[in-house]
Amino acid sequence: MEIRSRSAAPSPSDPFAVADAGERIRLLRRLLAEDAMVVLHLPGDEDTAVVARLLSLDVAAGRIELEFVTDEGRRAAFREAGRALARATLDGVGLRFELDAARADVEGRLVASLPRRLARLQRREAYRVAPPVTAKPRLFVPLDGDEREARILDVSASGLAFEWPSSDAPPAIGARLAGCRLELPATLPIRCALAIRSAEQRPDAPIRLGGEYDGLDPAAARAVQVYVNVAQTRTRRARPRLG
Repeated sequence: MEIRSRSAAPSPSDPFAVADAGERIRLLRRLLAEDAMVVLHLPGDEDTAVVARLLSLDVAAGRIELEFVTDEGRRAAFREAGRALARATLDGVGLRFELDAARADVEGRLVASLPRRLARLQRREAYRVAPPVTAKPRLFVPLDGDEREARILDVSASGLAFEWPSSDAPPAIGARLAGCRLELPATLPIRCALAIRSAEQRPDAPIRLGGEYDGLDPAAARAVQVYVNVAQTRTRRARPRLG
């Protein structure tokens, strides 16, 4: 059973994908100009993660060059791999992109084709929000052959945190919880699966689970993104103004 990584390369249907090639180049040039840290790993193997930075960007030749910062022992895995996944941050906004035709050399550099796929995630403070009192989402999870409502603690465009609605042991980290139902205000119920990413045993409180949406179609992903944006706006408006 495949569970997709949170840092997987963006797909063409990714609601956060940057479709315009010029905008992708602009973002990459900013990474270069700001000497931003880039984390690289091999597809399906985040244990190979290494730190790098951009050295050059040749748009005419369609080439990007990065310099490894991590020690030789860790970057050796990238030689002859032919592909790498990257993530970086600009102004608190996460970027992720795929490097094809990638090849590492003994000088500590990685040369690849310019990314044709790049996704830009929302700002971190908007990434995860507590549900507003007046517009609470609802989550139903399969349990004992039936559905049980689970209290949502916070929600983001990529997943949510919720309380396990049972005294029985929850799904293990890495498990896929299929058959969930997410209800957002003013939308049709969303059928989805959750890949369990974290679990926290809290004193005198139900176990807190963190789940990543697994298999959302583009329309459902957009509905979740809209809800998060609206929730963030309402939260900001509700904050008291100083001065």
